[in-house]
Amino acid sequence: MLRTVLVAAAITIGLAAPASAAELEYAGTTPALTMDPHATNDFVTTAIYRQAYDSLVGLTLDMEIAPGLATKWEYVGDNTWRFTLRDDVTFHDGSPMTPEDVVFSIMRAKDSSFYTALFGGIQSAEVSGENSVDVISNAPDPILPRKMARMFIMSKPWAEEHGVVEIPDLGAEGSEAYSIRHANGTGPMKLVEHDQAVRTVFEKNEDYWGDFTGNLTKATYRPIGTAPTRVAALLSGEVDLIVDLPIQDIARIESTPGVKVVQEPQLFWMQLELDGTRDVALDTFNKDGSPIEGNPFKDVRVRQALAHAIDAQAIVDRVMRGNARVVGVAGTPGLGGYQADLDEHWAYDVDKAKALLAEAGYPDGFATTLNCPLERYVNTEEICRAVAQLLARVGVDVRVNGLVWPEFARMLVNGPSSSFHLIGTGPNSWDLQDTLTATMMTRDAEKKEGFFNWALYSNPIVDNAAKTLPKTVDEAERQALYHDAFEAARDTVSAIYLHQPMITWGMKDSVDAPSRGDATLQLQNVTISE
Repeated sequence: MLRTVLVAAAITIGLAAPASAAELEYAGTTPALTMDPHATNDFVTTAIYRQAYDSLVGLTLDMEIAPGLATKWEYVGDNTWRFTLRDDVTFHDGSPMTPEDVVFSIMRAKDSSFYTALFGGIQSAEVSGENSVDVISNAPDPILPRKMARMFIMSKPWAEEHGVVEIPDLGAEGSEAYSIRHANGTGPMKLVEHDQAVRTVFEKNEDYWGDFTGNLTKATYRPIGTAPTRVAALLSGEVDLIVDLPIQDIARIESTPGVKVVQEPQLFWMQLELDGTRDVALDTFNKDGSPIEGNPFKDVRVRQALAHAIDAQAIVDRVMRGNARVVGVAGTPGLGGYQADLDEHWAYDVDKAKALLAEAGYPDGFATTLNCPLERYVNTEEICRAVAQLLARVGVDVRVNGLVWPEFARMLVNGPSSSFHLIGTGPNSWDLQDTLTATMMTRDAEKKEGFFNWALYSNPIVDNAAKTLPKTVDEAERQALYHDAFEAARDTVSAIYLHQPMITWGMKDSVDAPSRGDATLQLQNVTISE
């Protein structure tokens, strides 16, 4: 029987207000795609809209779950978790948060393709008391409370009033649902304006239920995709803080009076994904340009060859300038289910790579296209070009196709229409059970399984773990499932894992902005001194 888990409500301590109010101007690489908290789970977008929307379960700066809109939770049997809600919470429009709002939000989010891996196992949510909600799943799912750190709560009456009961499709031509530009959450900041290409503006929620330890009254986020322009904005004082500080500018910022660098390992890793199941690979040809027969990426020997051809340490040393850690397994330290004994990268071995390609029937290699997301991650264009140079040494000619993030995302979401691409990944629940179910299990659009498996990778051992973990409570059994799955994925090269990057922010000396492993800037914790 699953041991009951009970989390006591945190005691809210009244903190003295900072001496003076302040406004923050900050910038990042890409815009927030929407203010609807269930329409996408893009990391940048989520980090921005979570300023306005609280989650059912909270997260500390150490990425541990804590009371949020729910003060406690317990497993009550029959695949049911009961969440007791916080009293006297109001939405930004002044209306009270009710259990019905929580039920509405859970049922809305669970049907989102972007959240299937997290919430797809939920069968129903029901009001179970004056101020509690029961969540009934198809399995006990011992990490469900951790998943609820991504369950953002909306007002049901507000959604009904503005015609957004259904989640808007961001990919639809001309889509302009009300929730894309507007928000009504319970969070520490109220949304004032969201002009995707220009700015997103927040103001302090004076009626916030929780601690507001910083002194911000207003914050404006600006997307500045070009790295030199972003750095120049910080150095000129145009902005107070930039996330995704280009690593080539770290030394410059550190040596400039009045500004500083803050770094922390990100719970996230970069990988090259290879087409696992298509009969014919996209944008892949013989060296003479003629159509290639079949899909070379389906052959595990080709996948292994490319893995041995990539010198991940050289990419970390030269492209990332040491601001990353080579990874050899899906996962990083700090994530639930991480397998340290498997975390060893494939040996860089050009001769072995050539031999494997020849054995697979490609002694002269082939030509292909590497789709590369520009701006979204640190130094992606440089990473892609380094990969192309490394693969050329084993006879694989690579054309780098750079795409801005919205275009790259549409290519995957509306297809996926890529056989070889670079992407960053990490579990939304900060447990690798989520990685298995979301990005590695066999993709089945009808069942909404493996929705983020853009590589179309398929492995029965991985599928078994993904389907068994949510109903497995015993920790030793869970660890065995994780180990078997990630060992199989590494041996068959589910993807070519590259590195775990550092979160790198640049800011004025006057700014105190604690970082978190999910790269979220929490505006309520930011203090600007005079």
